[in-house]
Amino acid sequence: MKYKDPKQPVEVRVRDLMSRMTLAEKIGQMTQIEREVSSADVIHKYLIGSIVSGGGSVPWPRATAEDWIDMVNVFQKGALSTRLGIPLIYGIDAIHGNNNAYKATIFPHNVGLGVTRQGSGAAQEDRRCNGSRSQSNGDSLHLRALYSCEDPRWGRCYESYSEDHEIVQMMTEIIPGLQGEVPQNYPNNFPFVLPRGKVAGCSKHFVGDGGTAYGINENDTVIEWNELEDIHMPAYLDSIRKGVATIMISYSSLNGIRMHANYDLITGYLKNTLKFEGFVISDMRGIDRLTDPPHSNYTYSVQTSILAGLDMIMVPTAYEEFITDLTLLVNANVIPMSRINDAVRRILRVKFIMGLFENPLADLSFAHYLGSQEHRELAREAVRKSLVLLKNGKDGDGPLVPLPTRSERILVAGSHADDIGNQCGGWTIDWEGHSGNITVGTTILTAVRNSVNPETKVVYNENPEAEYLKSNNFSYAIVVIGEPPYVESSGDSTTLTLDKSAYATITNVCGVVRCVVVLVTGRPVVIEPYIGEIDALVAAWLPGTEGQGVADVLFGEYGFTGRLARTWFRTADQLPMNVGDAIYDPLFPFGYGLMTSEPSVTINLILVCVPNPPFGGIRLILLDWACGLRPKASQRVAIAFFIVTWMSKMRVFLVFLCLWAVVAEAEILKYKDPKQPLNARIKDLMRRMTLEEKIGQMTQIESKVASPDVMKNYFIGSVLSGPGSVPVAKASASDWVNMVNGFQKGAVSTRLGIPMIHGIDAVHGHSNVYKATIFPHNVGLGVTRDPQLIKRIGAATALEVRATGIRYTFAPCIAVCRDPRWGRCFESYSEDHKIVQSMTEIIPGLQGDLPANSRKGIPFVAGKTKIAACAKHFVGDGGTTRGIDENNTVIDSKGLFGIHMPAYYDSIRRGVATVMISYSSWNGIKMHTNKFLITGFLKNRLKFRGFVISDWEGIDRITSPPHANYTYSVQAGVLAGIDMVMVPKNYTEFINTLTLLVKSNVIPMSRIDDAVRRILRVKFVMGLFEDPLADLSLAKHLGSQACLSLSFLFEHRELAREAVRKSLVLLKNGKDPKKPFLPLLKKSRKILVAGTHADNLGFQCGGWTIEWQGFRGNNITAGTTILAAIKKAVDPSTQVVFSENPGSSFVKGEEFSHAIVVVGELPYADKAGDSTNLTIAEPGPSTIRSVCGSTKCVVVVVSGRPVVMEPYVRRIDALVAAWLPGTEGEGVADVLFGDYGFSGKLARSWFKSVDQLPMNVGDEHYDPLFAFGFGLTTQSRHV
Repeated sequence: MKYKDPKQPVEVRVRDLMSRMTLAEKIGQMTQIEREVSSADVIHKYLIGSIVSGGGSVPWPRATAEDWIDMVNVFQKGALSTRLGIPLIYGIDAIHGNNNAYKATIFPHNVGLGVTRQGSGAAQEDRRCNGSRSQSNGDSLHLRALYSCEDPRWGRCYESYSEDHEIVQMMTEIIPGLQGEVPQNYPNNFPFVLPRGKVAGCSKHFVGDGGTAYGINENDTVIEWNELEDIHMPAYLDSIRKGVATIMISYSSLNGIRMHANYDLITGYLKNTLKFEGFVISDMRGIDRLTDPPHSNYTYSVQTSILAGLDMIMVPTAYEEFITDLTLLVNANVIPMSRINDAVRRILRVKFIMGLFENPLADLSFAHYLGSQEHRELAREAVRKSLVLLKNGKDGDGPLVPLPTRSERILVAGSHADDIGNQCGGWTIDWEGHSGNITVGTTILTAVRNSVNPETKVVYNENPEAEYLKSNNFSYAIVVIGEPPYVESSGDSTTLTLDKSAYATITNVCGVVRCVVVLVTGRPVVIEPYIGEIDALVAAWLPGTEGQGVADVLFGEYGFTGRLARTWFRTADQLPMNVGDAIYDPLFPFGYGLMTSEPSVTINLILVCVPNPPFGGIRLILLDWACGLRPKASQRVAIAFFIVTWMSKMRVFLVFLCLWAVVAEAEILKYKDPKQPLNARIKDLMRRMTLEEKIGQMTQIESKVASPDVMKNYFIGSVLSGPGSVPVAKASASDWVNMVNGFQKGAVSTRLGIPMIHGIDAVHGHSNVYKATIFPHNVGLGVTRDPQLIKRIGAATALEVRATGIRYTFAPCIAVCRDPRWGRCFESYSEDHKIVQSMTEIIPGLQGDLPANSRKGIPFVAGKTKIAACAKHFVGDGGTTRGIDENNTVIDSKGLFGIHMPAYYDSIRRGVATVMISYSSWNGIKMHTNKFLITGFLKNRLKFRGFVISDWEGIDRITSPPHANYTYSVQAGVLAGIDMVMVPKNYTEFINTLTLLVKSNVIPMSRIDDAVRRILRVKFVMGLFEDPLADLSLAKHLGSQACLSLSFLFEHRELAREAVRKSLVLLKNGKDPKKPFLPLLKKSRKILVAGTHADNLGFQCGGWTIEWQGFRGNNITAGTTILAAIKKAVDPSTQVVFSENPGSSFVKGEEFSHAIVVVGELPYADKAGDSTNLTIAEPGPSTIRSVCGSTKCVVVVVSGRPVVMEPYVRRIDALVAAWLPGTEGEGVADVLFGDYGFSGKLARSWFKSVDQLPMNVGDEHYDPLFAFGFGLTTQSRHV
């Protein structure tokens, strides 16, 4: 029997075992029952696959490791006695240590562990304490919560590591601690558990349970798909990558759909999209709660949950009813056998991986780990690192902590000072936990007594009266208060206040004695009304059994290091409130935490001061030891101070003398000091700015209306050169630099000298500039699927743009074109958002690589060779109805956030400086007015900190006709969140209108300040304040010189040529597949080159080249046409004949060896490119018919999108999609003649007829001429 042979592959064993199983045996495997209803007979009779010990479910009170093992083995023997001997898996809620077992080490709850921000520490915790789990339960199922708690009113918030998904993701490192490190080359998404000394993990609760409305447990989470994916889903992706064995479903609902019934998320997303191969388990009686009241239609509950994708049901007691109902539903064909088989296959996979078939019975070899000293030391370390110091000293009194260990008399007070149960919280020994010394551990009171000097008297009084305090002359007091234990719905709270007696203890004690208050809670609680009475405040969360960790830090054996992993509110009325929210006014913000040092160094300071008569007598001024804190300008002070430092085994004597003689010192302008922090520079500059100067910064004007005087008089913040807007015809690099510097000198001559930023549409190279390298348009670059190539193109483009003195490009376009009838489809990399996402690698090419540890959303531009980028057009512009430019995108939230939004996530992660808004609408709302998406999502949710810019006259088009109500347009656009407006010409009207709206309080000053802050942030990051003027040092890079990108030397034109080669797609190669037509021979008697696009550089480049709509001919810029490239490529003896549109008689009469026909679309841009028929321009079709009907031919299609080709495919020998290759036509010839092979794969579907549109890969009715991803290949002749 293969399934019993451990040498067989797991999947072979699974398949063999399943082939032997009956329906009853399979359904038994899907059934998990509670320990209290289990017995060996029940396991044997019903073929049960799993048992659970719920909270408080133990063999008997204070059971030992041996008791647990004996019980588990009895159940296991019942399972092994069945016909096939399939072992059961025993599960338990070991969520902060093996918390059900007496004497086990109880670690801090997740709310505290998140504070440590040490994912590796979480893993270490579970690596080192797995023995204490394995010893009692055998190979068990261990549950670990992975939700982001967004509202602390929720009674399970302490089970969450943080409100920030990044911290929660970090903490998934606990999974390899529980299960073992996944080996290299292990199958992706497969569960992994080391058989010895490890346990199976369970990520829970899938998904969104931390975001329920009002923090009500098991409530509805109302959320957009993108938020779910961005906040609540990431930790599951990490868990699956780390080999998690099982995933538990949440009691909660998502937008009204119970998660236990959510097929789309459980099967569609978790199993099919994320490829999770472990098993999915319900929560306890989770399927019962699909009906209201629970269990009112159990057959429906079983049917719905199993069909949704649940594999194992935590019944836990009504197992006979569950088995009967599921059997009936399968026999009635309501639930298909394939669904049962999928569930059982997953369960068995986990059991085989766990080694249960080889070692089903537990033994006592791990028993010594239960509550071991090693584990308690680890828990003590975790406690130390989880503490957050929120306050340390009242004004003028100095810090209180660390506390002195030697004092005459100290007081310890509060309900939580001497109570292990209160320290541990819920899910400890019992489900809800309870007060009292319920297990073995160290209370905080005991820890304090352990820590102080033996001569120090420690007095404990839970809630002393004021008179008692006054009469006892305490040196200081430690007040330990908090929440009583709770779990799940019983912990839901609308007020988040402590018991009145707790607050009374603060008032009584801290009103008389200097006090430190230690809060033992599962979440932030109301404390603001008492903060003034408290000298020091510590958040200890729920530290578990090792209270000594609290004392370690209070008394300075270790320093405070913890930083809040969730926001601490002022009042519950503010909730929910999380970091990044638009309205964020916490008592203590996310990330806050005071630090103290460990006492490894003692410093004695002796300060000698000179009398300072203006201040009357001796004035002591404490300077930092590096002399970094200067006296005020009016002071004349000489200070000598001597520092004697004693360290562990050496004595260092340091002498510093700092002397200042300051008669008068001019005010320091921080914003001009590059050594100042970025935010300090912004803040300093903004406080100096008038409203007029701020509105000027928000104004972008066209270079045709700009001048130094206009820049100065209107405080203009930005200039753009639109397509075709050049200093002079065929302007050189020096012409551009001189123009840009002229505008810049006007800007820096203003009162504050704020430099302007000059922008340009460098969308496929520096395409506005004569002799610049023109790269393929994005439609071709997407075909390459080569992000590093795209990055190099970005770097080359940045150099050429900088060569002309410009530092900002309105690129990349990251639209996902879903309908090629759209006139801007050539600006899109693909119909597939994943390809578009990968192409955002152009951003670090343009801007530079983001430094390690950079904050998400902060723009980044690196140095003299880089420029600011602009991700555009936000959002959904590629999905408009019928592909009409600037039209309405009708799509639900899931579609918008799943297709059109992802590339913005990647752009922001890569530090993109700016984002441009789309002309289009989303479900009838103009994007230029969409506050929900611009402010609510882009700025607040995605935390984008660059600036948002309108498109050209974008706010004018808010009304129909455009500019019909300009005041409304300005108001709606700016209030939606647009920071800079591309006016571009009527700047005085814009400035006057916006000024009036602000002064009338229609637009608040806070909105203006937000916009200006973002604009200045980008300018400071770009280095404009340090180097505002351009020079000609980079002029040599324009068009042909070396690009110093990525430590390689590439000619820009060679780089473009490489991009052309990789962008070509071979769609047909020979009428007989066994006789390929390409590559062509270089040596032939005579070849024909035909077609309108063979010798036309303008047609090769397409729109957005020199002019907005592109150009025709070869005289507008420098480059190589395809005809010229062919002539260079062939053997000198080969005669090349060019005829644009020859007749068939001419072709037949000349007896050509073969023909190359180059046809396509005429240049266009934006709305002018919208097409309902997508045919190539005449005489293109006629040329194909006359040439390919008379000789062998390859047709090269030069177009910005797929076009109608089906009527011609049969008569063509070879067909190549060349897209819009740009100036380097030699890249086409390189591949046609075999110097390089064809490698491109379609990045969009090629339709048969326009009647099929829109049609994209994955659509239900998908019948393309050439499918997404199609592309024939050839080998280089060099190979």
